[in-house]
Amino acid sequence: MYLYLDGTVKDVDTIRYSSAEAMRQRGVTVYPGTQVLQVLPDSHEILVKDLKSGEETKHKYDKLILGTGVAQNVPDWETGELDNVFHFGGRDSAELLRKKEVEPSIKDVVIIGGGYISVEAAMCFAKAGKKVTFLMRDKQLLSAQLDADFAGLITEEMEKNGIVFKPETNVKTLEGKDGVVTKVITDKGDLPADLVLVCIGTHPATAYLKGALDMNERGFIITDEYMKTSAPDVFAAGSATLMKYNPTAGKVSIDLATNGRKQGRTAAKNLEGDVFAYPGMQGTSGLKIFDYYKASTGLNTKTAGRSKVNFGSVTIETTALDSYLPEALNATVHAKLFYDKDTRRVLGGQILSKKDLTGLIQALSMVIYAKMTIDELAFADFFFQPGFNRPWNLLNELGLAAQKQER
Repeated sequence: MYLYLDGTVKDVDTIRYSSAEAMRQRGVTVYPGTQVLQVLPDSHEILVKDLKSGEETKHKYDKLILGTGVAQNVPDWETGELDNVFHFGGRDSAELLRKKEVEPSIKDVVIIGGGYISVEAAMCFAKAGKKVTFLMRDKQLLSAQLDADFAGLITEEMEKNGIVFKPETNVKTLEGKDGVVTKVITDKGDLPADLVLVCIGTHPATAYLKGALDMNERGFIITDEYMKTSAPDVFAAGSATLMKYNPTAGKVSIDLATNGRKQGRTAAKNLEGDVFAYPGMQGTSGLKIFDYYKASTGLNTKTAGRSKVNFGSVTIETTALDSYLPEALNATVHAKLFYDKDTRRVLGGQILSKKDLTGLIQALSMVIYAKMTIDELAFADFFFQPGFNRPWNLLNELGLAAQKQER
């Protein structure tokens, strides 16, 4: 929805990959305005409620694919009684926020949370001329994707564009006047607020599945490699599932559309038998933050520490092109590589630059998938052409730096 909020896409209805009508044309029966209340595996039925009439009915299934996603976390201090307090939750909230961007009465915007949506919303409101304040419990932005040093560079860039950061700050409550929010009360002082956007993470929307199939303690659905759940003939795909994570061979949940689409297709392939195993993912992502291009894949310091891998990391600062090219064309590049010190396998990486080098993270993602080592990465074959890159590709340089560190 960022491209809609920043005005690149003018019509919110075009931001979709399909529609009910398109699905019908392909032979799919669509039931809008309905909610599945319960899955009954023993009888191969689902209990469904018509949200318009309130009528509840049961429907038989032979095979069932659950595409259940996630819901926004609601903080303890949320009262739900004040206007101009938003949780970013898709199309409807995007439309409302787009209107608020150009509303003259909205001057002070407070964003609570330090993830992707928070960063994108902050940029949009800052570009619209609003005073934006960031509140985070964490010490840094994007802690699930970036190390502190890289996140610090992004924070500096956002501060240059007028955004105020207040890390390690806890919200106590919100106050308002005449039913509209006016203030955010924190453990480090009060902040004026004409609009508050709460983005403090998500949780799997799987309460209706309790007792029907196996889930972990957080409510994420457990599947096998063919996307089958513990219930016969029931498959699951998407953000509410635990996914195979190739850097550690464990299972995690990473809320990315790319993963859900591949899982859904995997489930469909296996409806009549185990023919295709989900190959797993690396958690690869990218983001443009004002003039910076950020890309990451696999483990970082935080996640590597949790996985108990004996990991090493190297950081390099270089230039995108050779030194003989004009400085105005030659951006600084910050890059980091994570690897297993015992096996020398590549486990993750981060790239940050004002030149768009995000494509390299795709290659690094495949390096992780292929279980390549730092030695193989150091001499991997990448193309070179002056004006595009350097004779030693950035990924080669990361491999060489890791080799040197291990020596």
